[in-house]
Amino acid sequence: MKTNISLLAAALVGAGILAASPPARADNLLSLYREAVQADAAYLAVQADTKASREMQPQALAQLLPRVSYSGTRYKNTVSRPDYKVKETVGGVTYETKIPIPNENYTTHTYALGLTQPLFRAASFAAWRQSKALVEGADADLLWAEQQVGMRLGSAYFDVLLAEANLEVTKAQRDAYLTQLDYAQRAFQTGAGTRTDIDEARSQLDLAAAQTIEQHYQLNYARDALKAIIDRPLTPLARLNPERMQLARPDPDSLEDWIRKAEEVNPRLIALRALVQAANLQVKRALSGHLPTLDFVAQHVSVGSEYIDTKYTGERDKYKDKVYGLRFDMPLFSGGETASQVRQARAELDKAQQQLEEGRRQIGLMVRKEFDGVAQGVSWVRAYEQAVKSAEQALASTRKGFSGGVRTTLDILISEQNLATARRDLNRGRCQYVLSRLQLLALVGELNEAEVARFNGWLEERAQ
Repeated sequence: MKTNISLLAAALVGAGILAASPPARADNLLSLYREAVQADAAYLAVQADTKASREMQPQALAQLLPRVSYSGTRYKNTVSRPDYKVKETVGGVTYETKIPIPNENYTTHTYALGLTQPLFRAASFAAWRQSKALVEGADADLLWAEQQVGMRLGSAYFDVLLAEANLEVTKAQRDAYLTQLDYAQRAFQTGAGTRTDIDEARSQLDLAAAQTIEQHYQLNYARDALKAIIDRPLTPLARLNPERMQLARPDPDSLEDWIRKAEEVNPRLIALRALVQAANLQVKRALSGHLPTLDFVAQHVSVGSEYIDTKYTGERDKYKDKVYGLRFDMPLFSGGETASQVRQARAELDKAQQQLEEGRRQIGLMVRKEFDGVAQGVSWVRAYEQAVKSAEQALASTRKGFSGGVRTTLDILISEQNLATARRDLNRGRCQYVLSRLQLLALVGELNEAEVARFNGWLEERAQ
């Protein structure tokens, strides 16, 4: 009995804790953006690539700085000599005696401390300047990747909201067709309706049921696409609140100003310009293959041997050598390799220039598209808001006309379809307007957390 009471008490306490616990907050655009910059695999890959690219600059600079090296060798030597032959003549007979000479074992060593300071190396200097351009391009690529995180997340987020809204519209439409079918069946039973009314209502109901299945699939796919960015399950997403939306044309309201700004500060174009600069320096680097190099060289060498030179000094051999000077190297002929490298570098430069031009055109086209999406989106949203009101009024009037006998079931179904279409278009227009504003900011490199937070203020958590 005590056990049951204890279990009941524990259950009540647990229920109290659950009741006291606040409901889980809905995911919103800002919270998911903060997670995306920490979890999006594409963005993290660019981060790692940028870190790797930044190491090119100190590596290139190292080719211009002094190099100090220390080397040493120590060998064990064994000297083997043939037997010493002694000839002696006794009584006219010559005798030869061999006296063995033992092997001599000794060690030798060489220690060298060297310094090399490049004085003139055109290729190394060009490589250092090239590394600075490449690092600048890598940093711009990272900023562009950050803009793309916001673009991908925003697109995936509003795809989910749009799929949810479309599903709700389709379900509402299905329920309305179900009500209309029930009404048509009852009217047919009382003799006030026709079989055609029933068939038309059932046809529209079946179509709405099929569309509901399709909308479920699209919603699941949209949610999966969003989950793939943050790599975790989703909670219910905060939705757009039409009353919080700020419908306004772009500021400044000039397409040319936006295109000009994008050409100046778009991170992708900055990266492409850096690649052109790096390719130009690669040409100079290749041409420097025809130029001489000049280095300052200093070396201290210590050589020693334990071998005793009994023939000359009777002392162990040991000496030190110090070398200071300049080393000059002038390439004369490389078999055509340098000339080939120059041609290759010039071709790569032409490629980089064409890629920059292509990128400039593409960015300009994207700016035009998103600018129009914002500018026309204001009128589009307001027009479809009015279209929804008109469709709702038309449906109400059609229903009254049906009750008065001047409208048919088909008229009601058409009105229901018109209202559903208007609602879908309104939802799409609102989502597209927000996306266009987000992407227009991204194209000029201004889609940051502060801007995402501003758009996040247009959302509200749904009731739990």
